Amino acid sequence: MSDALTRFILVRHGRTEYNAQKRLQGRMDIPLAERGVRQAEAVAPVIAGMDPDVIVCSPLTRARQTARRIGRACGIDPVPDDRLMEIDVGRWGGLRVADLRLEAPNLVAAREVGKDFRRPGGETGSEVMDRIAGAMEGLAARHPGQTVVVVSHGFALRTGICRLLGGDYSASRGLGGLSNCSWTLLDRFSNEESRARGLATPWRLRAYNCQV
Repeated sequence: MSDALTRFILVRHGRTEYNAQKRLQGRMDIPLAERGVRQAEAVAPVIAGMDPDVIVCSPLTRARQTARRIGRACGIDPVPDDRLMEIDVGRWGGLRVADLRLEAPNLVAAREVGKDFRRPGGETGSEVMDRIAGAMEGLAARHPGQTVVVVSHGFALRTGICRLLGGDYSASRGLGGLSNCSWTLLDRFSNEESRARGLATPWRLRAYNCQV
């Protein structure tokens, strides 16, 4: 990686009906609700004003719909990246959190205090953190000195950010949730610059969960 600073604009997709119903979506391919479309259209010119060079997104429909609206405002075609998908919640997909408290109270209790575990038939939180962090490192290496928009999902982005900042899964809840169509600003220094500054990690969080 060169000495250039790479800037990231991380955007959570717009609202879906499952968000409104407090259902777990995971890898389920749920489209934006009307409100989510309006959110994406509102945030698009804000992101365009930051002059991005590249837009990448999760291939799931709700993220692609959000990314397309941002892309139109920026004059950039979004590129899908499978590594940016949401956590695979396996058999929990489509269930309400209230339902889970009856079906798997021990796992829900672990989830609510930040303990990691494998979702039935799906991923662990740590696996998602590592996947997203790896994707971000790859994008930083591929686009040094550029501004990269990443359109992804709430759990994936929150945990991935935590990993890049040096935290483990238990620390990720401390960041707080990400609102639909919020944006977060994250910088990636070169390894050389990071060492010169004495930083524990080359990543710097500049803003979190910003909203229109």
